[in-house]
Amino acid sequence: MVNDPSLKKIHIVFNGQETPPMKISQLFDARRFNRLTAVTGNVTADFFNRYLSNFIKVELALQTPKASDAKTADEVITKEALANALLAVANKRPAKLFEGLTSSNQANVLSGLFTVEMSPVQALHSRFYLLSNHETHDTRVILGSIDLTADSFDKDRNQFEEVLVFDNDIRLFQNLSEHFKKDIRPVLRPYFTDNLLKAAQAQLDEGAKDQKQAVPENQVVILDNDTTDQIAAADMTDIISHDVQKQMDAKIIPTTTTNAMREVTTARSQTKDDIARDVKQHDTVYNLQKTSVSPRAAKPKIKTREKIYQQVQEALISGMTPQQRQAEKKYTTFLYDRPMERNLVRNNSGLYVPNDAGTHPIPFGKLATTSQIRDGLRSIDAVMKGYQKFVVDYTDDYGKRFYEAILYTFTAPFLWEIRQKASLNPEDGNDVPNFLVLGATAGSGKSTLLRIINQLTWNTDRSLIDFGTIYPTETVQRKAKTVEAIEHYMKQGSSYPVLLDEIEPYFFQQDQYSRHLVVDTMNELVNNPHAIAPLIGTTNYDSGFTMLRETARRTYYLQIDKVINDQLKGEANKYIYNVRQTLDNTLFKDFVMRMANLLEDDETPWRDFNTENGRLDFLSNTRKIFRDYYQMAGMDVPSYFADQICDDFQESSRNSWAKLYVTQAEDFKYREADKSLLFDISKLNTFNGFTADSIEKYRNALPIELCVDGINGKRGKFVEIKAPEFFKWIGERNPYETPQPVHTEQPATKIENSKLPSSAITTEKPKKRGFWARLFG
Repeated sequence: MVNDPSLKKIHIVFNGQETPPMKISQLFDARRFNRLTAVTGNVTADFFNRYLSNFIKVELALQTPKASDAKTADEVITKEALANALLAVANKRPAKLFEGLTSSNQANVLSGLFTVEMSPVQALHSRFYLLSNHETHDTRVILGSIDLTADSFDKDRNQFEEVLVFDNDIRLFQNLSEHFKKDIRPVLRPYFTDNLLKAAQAQLDEGAKDQKQAVPENQVVILDNDTTDQIAAADMTDIISHDVQKQMDAKIIPTTTTNAMREVTTARSQTKDDIARDVKQHDTVYNLQKTSVSPRAAKPKIKTREKIYQQVQEALISGMTPQQRQAEKKYTTFLYDRPMERNLVRNNSGLYVPNDAGTHPIPFGKLATTSQIRDGLRSIDAVMKGYQKFVVDYTDDYGKRFYEAILYTFTAPFLWEIRQKASLNPEDGNDVPNFLVLGATAGSGKSTLLRIINQLTWNTDRSLIDFGTIYPTETVQRKAKTVEAIEHYMKQGSSYPVLLDEIEPYFFQQDQYSRHLVVDTMNELVNNPHAIAPLIGTTNYDSGFTMLRETARRTYYLQIDKVINDQLKGEANKYIYNVRQTLDNTLFKDFVMRMANLLEDDETPWRDFNTENGRLDFLSNTRKIFRDYYQMAGMDVPSYFADQICDDFQESSRNSWAKLYVTQAEDFKYREADKSLLFDISKLNTFNGFTADSIEKYRNALPIELCVDGINGKRGKFVEIKAPEFFKWIGERNPYETPQPVHTEQPATKIENSKLPSSAITTEKPKKRGFWARLFG
């Protein structure tokens, strides 16, 4: 097949004028110019040998390939620049390039006339070529998409290249020269390192001895595998131990780079999934290309449109089993948040839903009348009165958990926007959790609550997904596929929460599931803010609920641990059924308009912190809107209205350890020297009456700050806990604390102090309060 000769693949513009094709030797003219400084994407030894050998001086800097998973400034360093530099060395690319050079070019490298460098700590995406002659003062600047490879100039390749040439444009040449010297060169390090050059010179010296020549002619360097292995190991060590530290000392990169290096693998499991998905997609389209052509025809031709269309449909579902396709269909609720389309003048909240026919999106949200707002609040109050009436040992403080779930659900579509506005630093985004978990006992009404919040926001109770039935029980790798399906639901682009009922305990307890979904998803949201549907789920509490610390930090956990009175079950079911007939999403439609208004107002405060536990109250503006609702409706703010974030996971954790200590105090061994408690956590086994997962449950529940030597204090057989802080935390008296001296009055028979000389009267000085006493009162 011959390409159309009229198509110009290599498009060259010379000083603003389009020119006929130029030879590479004309473009990189070593007779007119004798020096070359360049930043290029790639250079091959063959290109170097053929076109750059006649320059007197060559300085090349190699570009940094872009990393798709580098989203933040720190990640550009760690996942893009540093990773590329280490991979280049590990794959011995510098040695291979050096060995491919001619002996004379190798000699020029050893003498310092030819240099190749790379940037290990800053991503280098520039590309330009500067040619000059210091005798004639001629200059040339080449800009464009080309690299220093033959492929870039191959007119028969199906790729387009742009080449812009500027001859004797002194201002442009000087500008780029200064940019290279002042900005780029300080972040570069040799591609051909001292370790490589020393090994090359040593080989040349050995060759000179064998040939008994001071300078052997045309001796080329070819290094063996053992030598290049040692060079690679030494160079990788130098990059990390020397180059990174040097750039931090010079304040070219921030000192926080070390934190980013330590956390570089945080979202790695998600990246691996993306890579695997990318490979799978490539295989699919490659096979589609293959099958689109007649397989046995002497002259292969493309099949008919009808056959190709059928193959495309088959290809799109080829990687999915019928079970997977069925699982995908379980999430059907879509609410799209588009802040750029928000127009409050036209009553557009920025939220969109599909129209009834599903053919196009329509705006969602409508301001309600005062009467409608009052009706909405009364409906919520009727729900709360049901729990108040039928739940055993109900209190207003307990009722706040139900109300918090409602407030969270109302706010859910905007959480990704609030996260951006509330975060001073990227990691602050974890304070606005994308996950709400209702930890509840059986019979507490948790599933009913999930249906109620579905009605209050979506005007239906059929958006719930039963966690246990996403895949049938007999499905191979059911757990992993279930979590994969949930991740798919969350990443459809919708902002409406995924409502999951009866999440099984393994999801929270096993790292490969909760960490993958909760931690990795939150990291993705923090580093690359966009709409990912929040998840609201229920799980059986059963006095054994636990979460990994990383998961707990990124989850809003509400504990619903009181049951509906068995004797009143019939009456309760009838009551809640009647209440649910009155529920609709009119109030929610009004709410989204008011929240959109707050999001558009630059004066809206988003950083309101809980005075007791220090947590960010990401629902503070939601509370403000609801307080305004009660005022507009002429209703009192109810006693079950929560004024701040609940911290039930920490309270549950505290309660678990408090009970453990009270019932097994003799197992906590005190160490006077460290003022610490040693506890043999292996005793929490089934033989002693605990559940099989109790060890990890209690280990996860113990705050790191209470452990001696941080996280190390939680590991292993013996947990070591700071005694004073532990007793403060569980609310028990510290039996090892030195008792305070008590000053008692003298008996009446004693001589009154007032009759003694002042020098004989001793007044006990008040004891100074220690740090922990001042901190905890």
